[in-house]
Amino acid sequence: MKIKGSINIIGDKSLSHRAVILCSIASGVSRIKNILLSGDTKATIQIFRQLGVEINEINNNEVEVHGVGLHGLRKPDGPLNAVNSGTTARLLTGLLSKQNFKSELIGSTQLIKRPMKRIVKPLIEKGAAIKDTNGKLPITFEPKDYKFENIYSDKPSAQVKSGFLIASLYHNDFPTTITEDLPTRDHTERMLNLMGVNTVRLGNSITIEPVSSLRSIDYTVPGDPSSAAFLIALGLMKSKKLIIKDVLLNERRIGFLKILKRMNAKISIENLEVRDNESVGDIHVSKSNLSSVKIDKEEVSDMVDEFPILTLLATQAKGVTTVSGASELRLKESDRIKSMENFIQSLGGNIEVNPEGFKVNGPQKLKSGQIKTFEDHRIAMTSVIANLTINKGIKPDNINCISDSYPSFFSDLKKIGANYDS
Repeated sequence: MKIKGSINIIGDKSLSHRAVILCSIASGVSRIKNILLSGDTKATIQIFRQLGVEINEINNNEVEVHGVGLHGLRKPDGPLNAVNSGTTARLLTGLLSKQNFKSELIGSTQLIKRPMKRIVKPLIEKGAAIKDTNGKLPITFEPKDYKFENIYSDKPSAQVKSGFLIASLYHNDFPTTITEDLPTRDHTERMLNLMGVNTVRLGNSITIEPVSSLRSIDYTVPGDPSSAAFLIALGLMKSKKLIIKDVLLNERRIGFLKILKRMNAKISIENLEVRDNESVGDIHVSKSNLSSVKIDKEEVSDMVDEFPILTLLATQAKGVTTVSGASELRLKESDRIKSMENFIQSLGGNIEVNPEGFKVNGPQKLKSGQIKTFEDHRIAMTSVIANLTINKGIKPDNINCISDSYPSFFSDLKKIGANYDS
């Protein structure tokens, strides 16, 4: 198997969600190109159609959104189903709490296990009429005219912060300040700036100035760095030269690349430029002899989605890799610390876990075995990469969940010379 070539990958999932949400409440028609149309983002699109927004799929992953303005959403005729998407659920919690109609937000058996109190509780304390189910979905929203000038997020979650930012759009007579424990991804702020909203960051706080409307935009979504991580891992273990083009390189999304550089990875960034208020560039990858690394709490939030594939790479790196302050990994699509413990141990490998992280010694020779994915798309993709690079006998128990975030995963693998035999 020779991994090589140049490839453009799917649009970024975080930006695709935000573009659909914000363009739906903008004034006028927006066009979103290279949007990710996956299980998660289709759930967001369907919800806004239920809320009265016309969203037309054109072709080649392009949609046209007919925005209804901040106050133009209509009461849905049934529950709004976020399916497996935590981003959808948390961002819409801020939005639905500000509407003048009753609504209910539901999700899949997987999503209803994930914590929602982190966004619901602060909004209720500010006066919102929200009722959750033991801190989780389903959630019901009653019309309530409430406002807040300041709000605090004690979790390192861009989803929670973005939910607060969206609720703040409905404060048209004073600025609103959101304060976080640690600064998180700033995609929502950057997109709001494009749409005519002024935001100011000062330390761990972001202040959003009052607006009466959002302007429509023509927006091209860059490639998803979290999805690119799997191709990067493949390249580090098997390629002579692999180029992944037009990838989102926002400072808060390149934590994985920074860690890999410390692991002696042969990675470079070329053709870096700013498009639609985001940094975009090409990632060049070559086969590398990786060394171990120490990852602290401050680095975790910038690479939370890449930890499954990083854990696999750590088993092949020389030395002891340690991760601390990563308790958020237990609250993703699966408990990713437990999932990767199961992953490594089921292949005869060694991993030492604790409540907030883990320790892996490498390199390890992993055996054949079936991986329990817990319906987590990133565990499933990590299993496929392990199959292609380490042992053909490594098989995930579910590859269907990969379509939640990366529906073109297997076709992209073929384009660069990797054929997965399920």
